[in-house]
Amino acid sequence: MSDDFDKDEPGPDEYEEEQEPAFVLTRIPGVGPKTAEKLVASGYGEIAKIAAVDAETLANAVPGLSKAKAEAIVSEAQAVVEAVSEAAEAGEKTKKTKRKKAAEIEPQRVELPPATEIAPDEQPKSLDTGYDKEKVEMGIGTGLKWLSKYEKARIIGARALQISMGAPVLIDMSTAPKGLFALAEAELSAGVLPMTVRRTLPTGEHYDIPLAVLLKSTRLS
Repeated sequence: MSDDFDKDEPGPDEYEEEQEPAFVLTRIPGVGPKTAEKLVASGYGEIAKIAAVDAETLANAVPGLSKAKAEAIVSEAQAVVEAVSEAAEAGEKTKKTKRKKAAEIEPQRVELPPATEIAPDEQPKSLDTGYDKEKVEMGIGTGLKWLSKYEKARIIGARALQISMGAPVLIDMSTAPKGLFALAEAELSAGVLPMTVRRTLPTGEHYDIPLAVLLKSTRLS
């Protein structure tokens, strides 16, 4: 089917313009396209005009339209006009409501007291515990206040090496145990070893602590 229109025939837009009054009348309940065309042809192409006429006049003006049908059309047309009028009034009220500007709220004013001098922050208190203070009093700069098991093992090993190389024994040999490591451990327990324990920090700083100081808090048995 060709999409071209004959030059003598109206185009789509012109056709819609010609049919527009009849199309509008079909919005009236009970009015079909044919009845709408008859109403337009009889001079009743507007819903408001149909709503304003009496049923008998409309029936006489439109061919083939009974009085009962005319009464129904007039009644429905009046209902459509009334509905449109109510919708328009509601729209106007909505516009007025939207245009109404809300009252501005006055900001609350609060009187503040005059600024006073701020007291300086207190100096931070020391976090040192009683344990830390006790270590300082004992002369222990870092680490535990007793010998660790690793320090104990190194001292016994070093002392056993010294005895094996001819160092004099510092305890009574008549009651001393046999064996180099046992003899060195006995000397450590007796607290007679004149040694110093060096503890080194990751930064390279070190503390030399007398062995006798660490033995005061070390359980050797």
